[in-house]
Amino acid sequence: MAVTIKDIAKAAQVDKAAVSLTLRNHPEAKRLRPETRERILKAARELGYQRNLLAWSTRTGIVNTIAVIGRFRKDDILSYTNQMLAGILTTCTQFGYNIKVYPDTNLEAAFEEISGNRISHVISLSVDPAERRKAAEFCRRYQLNLVYVFEDAYDGFPSVNTDNFASAREIVNYLVSIGHRRIGLLCVPHRYLYIRERHDGYLQGLRDAGIEIDPRLIDCSDCPEQAFAQMMRLPETERPTALFAISDSIAIEVERLAILNGFKVPEELSVFGFGNSECCKSAFVPVSSVEESSYDRGELAVKIILNKPLEIPRREDGRYLIPPLLVHRDSAASCNHETMGVK
Repeated sequence: MAVTIKDIAKAAQVDKAAVSLTLRNHPEAKRLRPETRERILKAARELGYQRNLLAWSTRTGIVNTIAVIGRFRKDDILSYTNQMLAGILTTCTQFGYNIKVYPDTNLEAAFEEISGNRISHVISLSVDPAERRKAAEFCRRYQLNLVYVFEDAYDGFPSVNTDNFASAREIVNYLVSIGHRRIGLLCVPHRYLYIRERHDGYLQGLRDAGIEIDPRLIDCSDCPEQAFAQMMRLPETERPTALFAISDSIAIEVERLAILNGFKVPEELSVFGFGNSECCKSAFVPVSSVEESSYDRGELAVKIILNKPLEIPRREDGRYLIPPLLVHRDSAASCNHETMGVK
C-alpha cells in the first residue's frame, strides 16, 4: 500500500498540514522549525514516500513539465545539443520540473501530445523558419509559454542565443591586436540569422581597425577547400595571415588543408573557429575558438520560461544574448612579419 501523508504525520509526530507544506516545499513551511521539517523529510524517506505527481497535477491543474522540441536525428546530434539539453535538464531539476523531449520530425503529433498532457511551457531548439513559425502558432493558439534557443525572437516569443555579432567582431579585434591585417573569412551561404550575424561581425571588426575590406579574402560557399586554395594562391603579400571560420568544423578542416599544403600553423597562418567544440582540443594544432555557451543557453531558457531572476537583460527585440568568451589555443598567434610576408 502506498505511503500517505497521514502515515508520515504519525511517524514524525506532527499534523498532516505540516507534512503537506513541507513535502510541497510551500513558503508557509518556513514557519515550521528547521528540526521539524527535517524530521518530516526523514520520516518520508524512511517510509519510502513517493509523491503522486499525476494526482497532484490533476487536482491543481499544474503540470511541472517543460516540452523540448528539436532536431534529434541520428546524424544531427552534436555536442552542443547535448550540452544544451544538460543545461535544460539540470535547471528544470533545480526548480522541481521535468522535461519531455519531442523530435521535430512530426510537429503535429508533438503538439497534440503537449496539449493533451496540459504542458504549458515549450522550448524550441529549431533554426528552421517553418518549424519555428509552427511552434509560435501552436503556442499562441493554446496560450502556452515559448522560448527559442536559437536565432531571433518571433511573434512576441523571446529567444536565447550567443551574441554572434559581438563574438565575430571580438575575434577580429583580437587578431588585429596581435598584428594581423589580412584576415580572411570562411563562411557558408547565409541560410540562417546566426550566419549573417557572424559575417557582419567580421566586417565590423575590420571597420573598427580601419582595414579595407578585400572581397578576395571572403568566401561564403559550401566548399572551404576551394576557398582556401584560392586565398592562399594570392601573392604572398596579399594572401591572409589569419583565417576566421564561422564554425569549428570549418576551422579544423582549414588547419588540415594548411598543413597538407606546407603552411605552418600558426607561424605562417593563424586559424580561429567558432563554437569551442571538443574537437578543437584534439586538432593537430589545438584550435582557438569562441565559446557558444550551449549549457548556459539551456539554463537561461528555463529561467526565462519559469519567470526566474535573470542576470542577462532582455533586449528590445526580445532576445537574450550571452556575451562572447574567446578561448585561446595554439592555432592563433602574433603575426610574424617575416614569415607571413607582411609589409
